[in-house]
Amino acid sequence: MCLPLIARVQTVEGNLAQVKLLEGEIVHVNASLQPQVTEGEYVLLDRGLIIEIIDAGQVEEMLRFYTELTTLWEKEDAAHV
Repeated sequence: MCLPLIARVQTVEGNLAQVKLLEGEIVHVNASLQPQVTEGEYVLLDRGLIIEIIDAGQVEEMLRFYTELTTLWEKEDAAHV
């Protein structure tokens, strides 16, 4: 299963956006699926595309969910060893 990455938009020029991943890496992504995206917004990325604009308040909630999911996957992997 692939989880979308969370990033914050740094700049937008046409269909190209520069975003900063939560880990600090800056990447360029395609913004054509969300043409209304603006600088400063948080977005979800999948395969180099902005797939959704998310509210800043959702970021912390999503990170908690990702942490819980990772813990569950680790427990499942340990049970199969």
